Amino acid sequence: MRHLAIIVPASLLLAGCDRQPDVTFADASITLPDDPLSLPDLPGRDAVIANCTACHSPSTMLQQPKVPAAKWESIIGKMVEVYKAPIDQAAVPEIVQYMVAAQAAEAEAEASTKPVNVRRDTSAKPGTAGV
Repeated sequence: MRHLAIIVPASLLLAGCDRQPDVTFADASITLPDDPLSLPDLPGRDAVIANCTACHSPSTMLQQPKVPAAKWESIIGKMVEVYKAPIDQAAVPEIVQYMVAAQAAEAEAEASTKPVNVRRDTSAKPGTAGV
């Protein structure tokens, strides 16, 4: 009798698991936007396209912090070692050269478009301008 007291409630609980869920799943699709940026035409671009664009978009690559060549070598090494990225080792120097050059070109472009900082004369006392 004691076993019945356990088996009956357990059977009822399991019977509740047998019914269809109230959720209806439907197929859905999304369209991801195209990356508006393209990689600058610099030496090593083909190596970057062949080895990096399977995982990284141009905008992702071009928005990385500016780092020296040794750091790029380390980053690429981590991608190969940790994430098993299929990067051709012969292309690593070209990729590093490209990323350093692309970041330098970006920094140069930003510097040439920065507004000139004009200092105003702040030596006049308040309320005495034009007197």
